[in-house]
Amino acid sequence: MRTNRFCTSVALVALAALALMAAPASAQLANASASTLGLSGNNTATVRGFGAISVNPAGLAMPGSGFSLALLPIQLRTGLDPVDLQDLADVEGTLLSAATKEDWLTRVVATGGETGSFGADITEFAFTAGNFGLQVSTVAAGSLTLSPGMVEAILFGNGGRTGAPADLTLSGAAAEGFAISTGGLSIAFPLASATGDMAFGATVKYSVGHGVAVARSTSGSVSLDPIRVDVNFPTVHTSEDEDPVNTGNGVGVDVGFMLKQDRLSFGVSVQNVVNTFAWDESKLAFRPGTASFEIGESESDFDEMPYNSAPASLRTIVTDMTFKPSIRVGAALDVSDDFTLSGDLHNRFSDDGIALAPKYHLGGGAEFRGLKVIHLRGGAAIITDGIQYSGGVSLVLGPLNLSAAAAVQSGDIGENVLGQFSLSFGNR
Repeated sequence: MRTNRFCTSVALVALAALALMAAPASAQLANASASTLGLSGNNTATVRGFGAISVNPAGLAMPGSGFSLALLPIQLRTGLDPVDLQDLADVEGTLLSAATKEDWLTRVVATGGETGSFGADITEFAFTAGNFGLQVSTVAAGSLTLSPGMVEAILFGNGGRTGAPADLTLSGAAAEGFAISTGGLSIAFPLASATGDMAFGATVKYSVGHGVAVARSTSGSVSLDPIRVDVNFPTVHTSEDEDPVNTGNGVGVDVGFMLKQDRLSFGVSVQNVVNTFAWDESKLAFRPGTASFEIGESESDFDEMPYNSAPASLRTIVTDMTFKPSIRVGAALDVSDDFTLSGDLHNRFSDDGIALAPKYHLGGGAEFRGLKVIHLRGGAAIITDGIQYSGGVSLVLGPLNLSAAAAVQSGDIGENVLGQFSLSFGNR
């Protein structure tokens, strides 16, 4: 009974810890506008005000933009799969039954591991006036994966899922995370057109990395004869001796175009046309992360070592943690003065780099403003290996806006729940 209670406690703590690990971020510059999340990101052709800085800077020179200000909007994301947060809530305060543990492990084995994620996009402020915009934001994100063998060890110990002791393989775990702050300055120019409104815009960004960590478990086991535990979890991370204010930096450029003719709008933006961000390898370190335990003896090595002593595979992952170009194309139709339909296609040009969003996105959104003081939004999208759907609402009190949005996302960046709240003036 004591062993069962101990394993249950460890299982719940470990799975909860997965939910608190850092998820892929939504953008290098955080999306300060809750409207973007409420529409599932389908607003490349319609975005205005401070929301345009991170989506399509051309929107700053289109009718409907002008002064806008957002104060500390925050977007949070969390995910746990295949054993999810609801599974944990269902057994809260109870002892895990053998049937529950078996069900959880079966699901983990079928998907190849248990993944957890958490992320936060914090916009310190976003401001626009005329055709100019300025935004400062911080993105912290990452992920953790436990291999089936690790989950089995957590749930059953080495007593075995069937009651018979068994050797377990602990390899296959992975973890990574980062924190980056970015300042973006946008400018847009209206273009002459005889048939409608057109504009071109650009955002210049400067990013500073505050920390990065990457770990991979290439081996590890629990054996019975003799009883022995071996752990191998090498890690590359920002050195403890370094100030986390600047452990990497670089400049990026986004460009955008927007056209509106009568009730039809079109927009396109390319993010990171140029981006020089890279982590400063002189401020990184390596820990071997090895340990072995046997009756009567143990040894371990978690001491910090120079970065160049890390395995090439880990150093390659860090080198690839940069920002790759992506494109957004959108169209929208004002069905009436109070109702707009929109659609977007997004694609990132590389499978490598920091996964800011799903590589592929095809979706649509709708916004209803007929209630005057209440604006309603909804959207959905087919994304890489999955789907996203969302909704949002704004309370409009003259220039003051209270906005909230939520989304559910599945696919190549995991199972995530997203939420955002913002207090703003002049834009939502």
